[in-house]
Amino acid sequence: MRKVIKGLVVVGGLATLLAMPVEASASTAAGPVNFSCGPKINSGITNNETQVGYAETGGGFVNVWKSKDRPYRGRNIYFATGRLHRGEKISLDWSDDGGRSYHACHASGSHATTYAIDQTGNRAFRGCVYSNKRWKCTDWKIYN
Repeated sequence: MRKVIKGLVVVGGLATLLAMPVEASASTAAGPVNFSCGPKINSGITNNETQVGYAETGGGFVNVWKSKDRPYRGRNIYFATGRLHRGEKISLDWSDDGGRSYHACHASGSHATTYAIDQTGNRAFRGCVYSNKRWKCTDWKIYN
């Protein structure tokens, strides 16, 4: 019986990589997909929002908001705000698979506000703040 050796083979002075078929499992692809802000909905605060999440690290913090009076195509919208120092940023992360993979909509500035993302299906949201060289996030939640 022969053993199959995976690795680099030198043939005639050229290196050739022996490729074996690899099957990817659904659990291997996780983390950020991109830095998309979806349809880039203007999220301006109207004093009719509900705070649905909060996280802080050292100096910076993030709030996640649900807007009650600014629906987008009949759906609620969610956005994040934060009061930040130089070098800090916030993110409204949104996921259609419970947080396994997600999009991250970033904002920075002393009074940062992300674009809003609309709620559809089982879309989950979380807010994150980057401060003191680390990220701190709320839990993933599905809001309706």
